[in-house]
Amino acid sequence: MPAGPSSHRRKKSVGTDYWARYQQLFPRYFWSEETRLASVIVADAKGSTVRDTSGKSYIDLTSQWATNNLGNVPPEVLGVTVEALRRYGFLTYFMTPHIPMIELAERLIENRPSPNLSRVFLELSGTGAAEGAVKHAVEASHRPLILSFLGQYHGLSIGTNLIGSLSAHERRYWEAWGGGALHAPYPFPYRRPRGMSPEEYGDWVLEYIEEQVVGRQAEADRIAGVILEPVACEAGIWIPPAKFVRGLAKLCEAHDWFFIDDEVETGLGRTGKMWGIEHFGVAPDLMAIGKGISGGLMPIGAVMGTEEVMGEAIVAAGTTFAGHPAACAAATKTLEILRRDKIPERSARLGAAALKRMKEWERLPNVGEVRGLGLCLAVELVRDKRSRKAFSELGRRIFFDCVEHGTIPLWNYGDHVVRIEPPLTIEPETLDAGLDAVESALRRG
Repeated sequence: MPAGPSSHRRKKSVGTDYWARYQQLFPRYFWSEETRLASVIVADAKGSTVRDTSGKSYIDLTSQWATNNLGNVPPEVLGVTVEALRRYGFLTYFMTPHIPMIELAERLIENRPSPNLSRVFLELSGTGAAEGAVKHAVEASHRPLILSFLGQYHGLSIGTNLIGSLSAHERRYWEAWGGGALHAPYPFPYRRPRGMSPEEYGDWVLEYIEEQVVGRQAEADRIAGVILEPVACEAGIWIPPAKFVRGLAKLCEAHDWFFIDDEVETGLGRTGKMWGIEHFGVAPDLMAIGKGISGGLMPIGAVMGTEEVMGEAIVAAGTTFAGHPAACAAATKTLEILRRDKIPERSARLGAAALKRMKEWERLPNVGEVRGLGLCLAVELVRDKRSRKAFSELGRRIFFDCVEHGTIPLWNYGDHVVRIEPPLTIEPETLDAGLDAVESALRRG
């Protein structure tokens, strides 16, 4: 396992009592033993590793929930962030526009997936960006409803929790809050109805929207738009059939719905292209951006949209700290590095090699499927291959086994899917070492 540079090591001047104090305070202040994700308390982080308070190094296969796409604490991004803080402090971008926000808008336009996206709206987070995109769609169209898909995740605010439907657990106590959201099945190929091909499943979902949603729940002219994750990451890396995504875009055009592309996790090189939607060849009307846009150093989100949806309508959206100058500077530098160093292409290469190796794990009795695009990879755990019943208890065991052996995969409480979403800059040998740890844990069960 790579030891990391000397600057990444725990300072010798800090005694063990100092770290022991944090070990004691951690369970007292935060979550219960039942819901904790790890016992690791990080003392410092750099590149593709983190180090705990005892000095033990861990391979980071999470990039901190797909946020640190350029690794932990990317030096170039850190430099411009500190300089922007020194120069601007904080400015409210609605009232006192600043140079970094303009530079970020220019860089986003340069990197847009389609030329119809010509406007930029800044937010504080990916959740804010998803909500901001929906608000623009509803208020610009003067229509009250949004169509989403079962299993999608757009955030945990009240609004995004209602628009998404990742799990019944996360909607607990909010079931009666409709929020103007309609839901159709997400055509996840692994769990398609028996006897259907993935493409047929996608066709069936499109028919469901036309016959059941439009036919029985709401007329088409009451729906403002459709929000889609081009890959449903939090659900477990669900990759829809390309024919379905193209058919959905045509449906939006036919009904005059805005096509909202949620790129908060799939964007910025994660799936092997700059934007996840580029795998499907369709042009969205709105795009939500977050997570990795600032190199993991400052919270920021953004919405991109067409002239029709963002050029004229006065939309009540935003938040005080949206468009923070330092966050804008960090995001501009991050976008520059992604293109300059061909990071999406690197993600595609490393991800393809990793997926090829991981596919061998499907021979193991409790691995139902391995799938992925770029460095957005998943292992679905099942009790048996015939029933495909989810095996969340095994997911927990695999996660803690990996942590014990110096690797942190991406796993959430109750999941039966273990994900691999490392920094896109991870060294090939470090990625291999991390995959070794996951494979060993799977074999131990």
